[in-house]
Amino acid sequence: MASARDPVVVGVYATQQARSLPGRSSHELLIEAVKGAIADAGIDRRTIDGVALDWPGPGGAPGDSASWAPYFNGRLGWVDSHFMDTTGVRGVLKAGAAIRAGLCDTVVIGSARAGPFNTTGAAVGSGMGLEWIDPYGASTMAYFALVARRHMHQFGTTPEQMAHVAAVIRNHGRLNPEATLHGGPEVTVADILASPMIADPLHRLDCCLMNEGGHALILTTAERARDLSVRGVTVAGGAMEFAQGNYINPPLYRDVRTLGAEAVARAFAMAGLTVSDVDVFCMYDPCSFEVLRQFEMLGLCAEGEGGDFVAGDRLTLTGDCPTNLDGGMLAGSWTGTSQLTGKVIEGVRQLRGGLGARQVEGAEVAIVTNAGSGAQHLETLILTGGR
Repeated sequence: MASARDPVVVGVYATQQARSLPGRSSHELLIEAVKGAIADAGIDRRTIDGVALDWPGPGGAPGDSASWAPYFNGRLGWVDSHFMDTTGVRGVLKAGAAIRAGLCDTVVIGSARAGPFNTTGAAVGSGMGLEWIDPYGASTMAYFALVARRHMHQFGTTPEQMAHVAAVIRNHGRLNPEATLHGGPEVTVADILASPMIADPLHRLDCCLMNEGGHALILTTAERARDLSVRGVTVAGGAMEFAQGNYINPPLYRDVRTLGAEAVARAFAMAGLTVSDVDVFCMYDPCSFEVLRQFEMLGLCAEGEGGDFVAGDRLTLTGDCPTNLDGGMLAGSWTGTSQLTGKVIEGVRQLRGGLGARQVEGAEVAIVTNAGSGAQHLETLILTGGR
């Protein structure tokens, strides 16, 4: 039964995303994202009493979201400062719980990144003290590749099947003005397979794009959302599932094969819906294989049948599982953390409508996922409404 304190997304914003944004800082990008989300919601920033934002400085207390208090009303009722709680599904779920508990009424969530990732350009690891990454040279893609290779060995999944996923999602990005690959040439399976190998079996074009940029969103109560002119999107359900710490040990397929299935079941039960009700799939796509695996995890096909399931036009706008119509991270952006919020933003926008050539007509239910098997955790949201 709907409650006046149900969390509703009322504002979203994404900055420009690019491999390099010269002259921009993480703080500047985040301020742009926050201002954009506030403007999209049509609210006064002084009404925000909950903050889950990165604090990249300068000034303030390093890493402490409470440093944002003077920017809003100087009297915050709730903050969360962990870098994984200031973004994406995890941020929305924790902020939504704070709203339901009455700790605050309106929360801003966001993160941004500018500047070099590390001295080598690798996506994850350098300086983080991760046991199997810093000393031995592993990477995010190597972790996902381990799971993909075992899936291929066990079920006969082919590079062509994974490349098909990458080609479809990258081509979606050609229609999205905010995607890094917007307006670019059409990508084929042959193009994917001809690109350099990054971590066998994942080719360069099987992997997401590393960029700079930021995202933010505004979450408030259903009661307050009704007074705004914007179309609010309800967080109808959500859940999290963890196999172990983020990138601590290399993943074993037997441990992560269905990672996320229990969380998805809880989320759908909370929403009173099933996967057959989903109109839009905003799947986390660090690489092509993980999208394929998540369809198995959702129970839309049996384990090992993901390659056949995603064939043809199924993931396109006219298919029965329209997926990552914004181009996802394969044609869009991976920034470290803010891309997690980007997944939520696409779900919100699809339910609001008005996306033109990439709009799912009559969309009422969206599923959003963050992370996946290589990261050994998965968070999910079920979003409804918006019209």
